[in-house]
Amino acid sequence: NLKKENLDLLSRLAKLDVLEQENDFLRTALDIEREIGRDVIYAHVFNVNLGPDGYNVLLNKGARDGVQKDDIVITGQKALVGVVEEVSNNFSRILFVFDPEFKITARVLGSVTAGIATGAYREGMYLDLIAKEDEIKEGDVLISTGDDVFPPALLVGSIVHVEVNESQMFKKVLVKPTIANQRLGSVVVLKKK
Repeated sequence: NLKKENLDLLSRLAKLDVLEQENDFLRTALDIEREIGRDVIYAHVFNVNLGPDGYNVLLNKGARDGVQKDDIVITGQKALVGVVEEVSNNFSRILFVFDPEFKITARVLGSVTAGIATGAYREGMYLDLIAKEDEIKEGDVLISTGDDVFPPALLVGSIVHVEVNESQMFKKVLVKPTIANQRLGSVVVLKKK
């Protein structure tokens, strides 16, 4: 009987732990909904892998849940994950920030230096259109500008390398996406306006 009671208690403890995590995430997501001013859908990333055709990132919500093409996917900390690319009835495929088809207008936090961040597979991202005279350095944080379909102040990444070539008009800037070292799980889908 003691073994059975112990298993029952462990099961209850596990359920309580899951509910606490879910409650914390929902509180965060509600704050995002109020702050950004868009409807949100709570979802979960259940697959992330790099295949021959690029990244395959799947979301456990689809058309029946209200997810639509071009909805924006972020973490609870407002780190950019990507954009909904394809929608099925029960799940969706995300165009991941690492994908070369992914683009966002981004700027350096606390600066006017801005460019177009583009996915670069395993390398992360590149920040294009940064002129030689633009101030940018390793460690700078990139955020969304709000000048495109993305709301402002989403965390995009941080600068890991800046290369200047005197014969080139623009600097070569390598970016590590904010989500690079995060384990993706619960996410927030921001409905497009």
